[in-house]
Amino acid sequence: MPINLKNTSPLLLLAWIMALFATLASIYFIEIVGNTAAPLCWFERMLIFSVLLTLSVGIVRNDRNVRYYALPAVILGSLSASYQQLVHWGIFSSGSGTCSTSFVCSTKFFEVFGFVTQATLCLTAFIVVAVCLFRLRERSA
Repeated sequence: MPINLKNTSPLLLLAWIMALFATLASIYFIEIVGNTAAPLCWFERMLIFSVLLTLSVGIVRNDRNVRYYALPAVILGSLSASYQQLVHWGIFSSGSGTCSTSFVCSTKFFEVFGFVTQATLCLTAFIVVAVCLFRLRERSA
């Protein structure tokens, strides 16, 4: 089945590209850099991987209703990444059940410009995908 991108919404393609970038970045940090991940991080990774797969199927099938299938994972991922971002900022304690004792969610693997961390990138990816899917909904309504 050939993929016809002419009929695919640019917003859906942007959401797919962002999910692909987040997936590849996650794989890079785990497999190549060797960062250990807390359970919360694994949860976020599972969500972004599932969003990528869901959007891929939606693009291949040219299904504009893919937003309904992807949005629940995107919303859960946004909430989880928001919590992790608040932990990085010190607003919440990292001693919760979502973080292991050997690795805490407040650990920053990198920090750029004094505020961009892995949590910031994860949250940004989920927000961009969410905005694209919500805008896709508005255009098709």
